[in-house]
Formats: sequence, C-alpha cells, structure tokens
Amino acid sequence: MTRQGLAFLELLVVLSVLGVLLALGLPRLSPDRQAVSQAARGLAEQVTRARLEAIRQNEFVGLHAFTDGAGGYAVFVDRDGDRGYDPGEEVQLVRFGQGEWTRVRLDLGQSTLGNLPLLFDPRGLPAKPIAATLALTSGSATRKVVISQQGRARVE
Repeated sequence: MTRQGLAFLELLVVLSVLGVLLALGLPRLSPDRQAVSQAARGLAEQVTRARLEAIRQNEFVGLHAFTDGAGGYAVFVDRDGDRGYDPGEEVQLVRFGQGEWTRVRLDLGQSTLGNLPLLFDPRGLPAKPIAATLALTSGSATRKVVISQQGRARVE
C-alpha cells in the first residue's frame, strides 16, 4: 500500500527546523543591523573617496569626524592650507542621528580617533600617520571602520 502526504510527526520536524532557521536568521534582518552596516560601508567608501579626490584635485583632502550629538563626518578639500576642516570646505557632509541615519550613532566609547582629521596629500598618501577606529552603533548592532596607516579603510 502506498502512502500519500506527510505524517503528523514529519510535519512537526519540518516546522521545528524552519523555526530554528528563522530564529537564527531574524537578527541579521533587523533594521538596526542593516542601518549600521550600510553606514559603516559608506564611511569606508568615503575614506577612499578622500584619497582619490586628493589625487584628482591635486590638493590636500581629508575626512573629519564630528563628535557632537550622534556624530558624523565630512569629506573636505583643504583650500585654505591650514591642514584642518573648516565649515564650507566639505565635499560631502554626513550627520548621524538624522535623516536616513536616524538609528546610527558614532560610539566614542569604542572609537580611537587617532590623528583625525585624516588628511591625504596631492599624491593620495597620508599627510601624517593614521591610526583610527570609528565604531558605529545602532541599538545592539555595532560595526567598526578601521583605517590603516596607509589610509585604507575596512569594515569589521
């Protein structure tokens, strides 16, 4: 005699396996985790952008981290030659805690700001030694952007 359909026990096993998979995968789909991951990738890309802008514009270009409020950063072209950020020099300005980055914060407790602002000379090389880790948090999610001495950024 051939059997058709699933037995009740088989159905329970399938549902329990699906429940375990859902429980393991659900935290990865949280909006906090996605927001902080996207912000960290964006910050790492802006470090690369600052380096390439320095070469393209043949000027000193840097990335300045803001520590007020939720934090943020600005990619800037140093037009006045003071090797620092001044309002009005920014190519791009990102403030956390508002707009699409409402959930994201720059976590100063986990950040080592090192020799910020990051400054690249017209050849795309760091103008001074760099060693910085910027930690971005959102709820329980945390991502770190580590900037090497050569000015390369990676997300951890």
